[in-house]
Amino acid sequence: MYEILIVDDHTHLVDSLAIGLPWELMGVSNVYKAYSGEEALELLNYRSVDIVVTDIQMNGMTGLELIARINEKWKNTKAVILTGYDEFQYAKEAIQQQVCDYLLKPVSNEDLEKTLRHIINKITEEGNALLNQQKFYYRFKESLPKLREMFLFDLLSGKNYPLSVLKDKIQLVELPIQAEREAILLCMRVEEDNSNTDLYSLSLIEYAMFNIVEEVFSSQFHVIYCKDSYDYLIFLVQSKQIEQSDPDRSAVIIEDLARLSQHQIKLYLKSKVSIVQSNWGEFPKDILSMYHSALSIYTDYIGYQTESFFQVTQKKEAFDIRPFTELYRSQTLMELIEIEQWTAFENKLSRIFDELEGAGGGAREYGVEIYVALLQAYSYYLHKKGKRIFDVFGRDIEKMLKIDASWSVEPLKEWAFGSYVQIKAYSDNYSDNIRSDLMQRIRRFIQGNIKEITLQAVADHVHLHPVYVSNLFKQEAGENFSNYVLRLRMEKAVQLLKHKDLKISQIAHEVGYQKPQYFIKLFKSQYGMTPQEFKNHL
Repeated sequence: MYEILIVDDHTHLVDSLAIGLPWELMGVSNVYKAYSGEEALELLNYRSVDIVVTDIQMNGMTGLELIARINEKWKNTKAVILTGYDEFQYAKEAIQQQVCDYLLKPVSNEDLEKTLRHIINKITEEGNALLNQQKFYYRFKESLPKLREMFLFDLLSGKNYPLSVLKDKIQLVELPIQAEREAILLCMRVEEDNSNTDLYSLSLIEYAMFNIVEEVFSSQFHVIYCKDSYDYLIFLVQSKQIEQSDPDRSAVIIEDLARLSQHQIKLYLKSKVSIVQSNWGEFPKDILSMYHSALSIYTDYIGYQTESFFQVTQKKEAFDIRPFTELYRSQTLMELIEIEQWTAFENKLSRIFDELEGAGGGAREYGVEIYVALLQAYSYYLHKKGKRIFDVFGRDIEKMLKIDASWSVEPLKEWAFGSYVQIKAYSDNYSDNIRSDLMQRIRRFIQGNIKEITLQAVADHVHLHPVYVSNLFKQEAGENFSNYVLRLRMEKAVQLLKHKDLKISQIAHEVGYQKPQYFIKLFKSQYGMTPQEFKNHL
């Protein structure tokens, strides 16, 4: 989507053009308005404008001067001239300023739309050409190894892609593996003390380990790899043969190759490693459970033993229970509540209870786990806001703090979603109060500094970015910052005309306009008469 700025000191023309074209159908998301060259430059500091439509003859800065300034600072912004002066010297100078088109007033909406569509198509073509440049292709190619590692790391961190998106990503980063096929994970722990090794040397050692494993497996298997958040090296292994006739035999071959990799790493890199081999699982559906099962081997069985090799199939479970996957899948409840992503938080709750309902006999065990995770997330969020849990939940806190052994899935689900509704309502009210207080501060500052007020000055006063202040003002006040300032200035001008015996030029200066003629034009546009005519009617 593109953004357009219309500049003219005839306010009615700007307002008319801003609502007269089918902007959304043209691919335009925002249309900004400015009533002088100076105001246009201020707006351009905070907005990524693609096309500027400007009059040539304006009080103060002319349209051509504005375009010259734009070309100095925003070289990719296109310009269109609107003017009532059909003179060659203007056209010649406009061409020298690299103006895209030159339209004579009065211009029809159809002609302007045709011109803008042509420019938008040109910008799109330029963007496509830029993306297709060879240097970007080479940079992308150079980044592929790191992109592949990040892809696997995201999956191990619990990121859940829709299948179609996952297949697109596999194709994008040119991975040799296929979705919805069986694979095995190898989890490798490096057992050398590298605390005194510099980062560059450590990275070379790890890179060499990746290469050794990949080379050992390359004749029969595809391998992708990454380093996880615990500094383990993780390898996903998938057979090159689409149909695997004997999975058990393939698992034995993978074990032999993994042990060979372990030996070569010790031989060539002088490093000891332990390896855990997972069971077969479907990629990517089973990758998270495969990964956690492999990690648990290190804590439950291997411990501090070095140069170990272990298959997950060797592990004998005393009872049939597994980690509750969705609760810890990124983004977690804690992460979502931290940034107040309420819709995502609610969807996360729904997925958690979908998994819980399929847990069978383990539901009660997992229910306590979910309860504790939610209570922890709610407590953290409220304490961060400087509130006690009781301040939000009131007497319901007694129910929250009592883990009822008779809880089944439905009562827990009812409590979880009910608590979510309460805390979201508190958040909405809290945010509304903050925005309301902020708007009061902004309005007071504008009213007290109307003569020299700017968006940047307001942003500095409240210690926020100008773009945020502009968006907040439009959302809360229902009008643009510039329109609000204009209205206040005109209202102050009316009060001065009624109660002060001042010249029009003095009044213009008092309300923030250095050029009386520009003030007079704005006043007439607002009230239908000049300031002097208004004064004569008093």
